[in-house]
Amino acid sequence: MSAEVMLDFLAASSPESRLGFQAANHCGPVLKGIKISNIMTAEKGAWRRLQRALRGSSILCVLLAVHREREILLLYRYGGLKNHLEKVQVREFLVSCGYDDMAVASVLIRLRSRYARYVLSGQGFPHELGVILEYPVEDVRGFIENRGKNFLMEKYWKVYHDREQALVTFALYDQARETAMGEVIAGYPLHEVAVEEREEITE
Repeated sequence: MSAEVMLDFLAASSPESRLGFQAANHCGPVLKGIKISNIMTAEKGAWRRLQRALRGSSILCVLLAVHREREILLLYRYGGLKNHLEKVQVREFLVSCGYDDMAVASVLIRLRSRYARYVLSGQGFPHELGVILEYPVEDVRGFIENRGKNFLMEKYWKVYHDREQALVTFALYDQARETAMGEVIAGYPLHEVAVEEREEITE
C-alpha cells in the first residue's frame, strides 16, 4: 500500500476511522488471527473507543499505562493467550519474572502494574511483555542477556535465534497488516476486520 493512499485516507477520515486504521497498522496480525496480542500507543481516550469499535469481535483491549497524554494499549485474543500461557517455556519464563498465577486475568493485572511502574520511573522494564506478545522465549532471553545488542536481525522484535523462521513470521505479519489496513480503507468497521477466534492459528 502506497504512502499516498494512506495519507489521502487519513486526511479524509473521521477520528474513528483513523483510530481503526491505527489499530490495523499496529495490530493487524491480531486482527487477522495469526498473533495473540499486540501493543499500540494512542491518544488519550482511545481505549474506550477501541473497546466500542471491537465489540462483537473476539479481541479485547486493556489499558497498560497512560504517559504524557498517550495511552499504551494491549489488544489480545483471550483463547489464544490462555493457550500460550499454558506452554512450558512460557510458564517457566513468567515464573522467573515473579508470576505465580498463569490465569489470563492474573497475568495481565501483574503486567499492567509492572508496566505502569516502568512508564513512571523509566526503570525495571518488564521483559515478560515480549513473551506475552508471543515473541520466542529464546529471543526474549537473548535480548536480556545481550542488553538489546548483537541480534541477528530486527523487525517486529530483535531476533537472536532461528532467523529463517523469523523471516517467515515477519512476512505473515506484513501480509496481515496490509490486509487489515486495506479493509479499514475500504470502509469495513474494525469488528468486521477482526476474524473470529475460532479461525485464529494456535499451537
